[in-house]
Amino acid sequence: MTIEINSDTNGQIANANDHGNGTNTANGHVDPDDHHHDRVWWKDAVIYQIYPSSYKDSNGDGMGDIPGIISKLDYLKDLGIDCVWLNPHYKSPQIDMGYDISDYQDIHEPYGSLEDCMTLIKGCHDRGIKIVFDLVVNHTSDQHKWFQESRSSKENPKRDWYIWRKPSGWDENGKPIPPCNWRAAFGGSVWEWDEPSQEYYLHLFAVEQPDLVRIEEDNHVQRSLILRLHLELGT
Repeated sequence: MTIEINSDTNGQIANANDHGNGTNTANGHVDPDDHHHDRVWWKDAVIYQIYPSSYKDSNGDGMGDIPGIISKLDYLKDLGIDCVWLNPHYKSPQIDMGYDISDYQDIHEPYGSLEDCMTLIKGCHDRGIKIVFDLVVNHTSDQHKWFQESRSSKENPKRDWYIWRKPSGWDENGKPIPPCNWRAAFGGSVWEWDEPSQEYYLHLFAVEQPDLVRIEEDNHVQRSLILRLHLELGT
């Protein structure tokens, strides 16, 4: 999932059901010459994708970082790009190249600090460049505090934030059988057995990326707050 971090309010997303305000002719039909759609910025924008660790190393440790990106903003401006798409840079164990986020409100330490991130946002805006963060909210890292709480007890309030299921049965050796035969994107079952709680949790990608429940109310509120936080970083 991506969100736009942008300081201006000029780019409006048109309603897909809005067919314009064309002038009615005498026979009641809309004059096609008066019928138009406003273009939204991302349909025509030149978007430059950056994966932080492989872009620009500012401190000689062999890994790209946010200060390195900042140092290239004038170059990106000269290229004529309209927007930077920044791949995940949040705190993460890096099992899936940063798509396994353990803290949405902190930066992966080798990439820099939250202050560096704010400097990057401002630097883009000062040059008339929009910036989009690749924000992953369909799953977390298994190191995220939400999941740590969720797996700690079936009675924990965050238990329902993730998808837990009982085994469909037990095999002849007494081992649990997954709830269904779905396969994960990275191979193997989507279900991982959690011995302490005697239930499976769902992971559509890596075992270390447990999926969040999309409609659980408290979870939805928390993710909405995270989205608002990131939007406010760009205002």
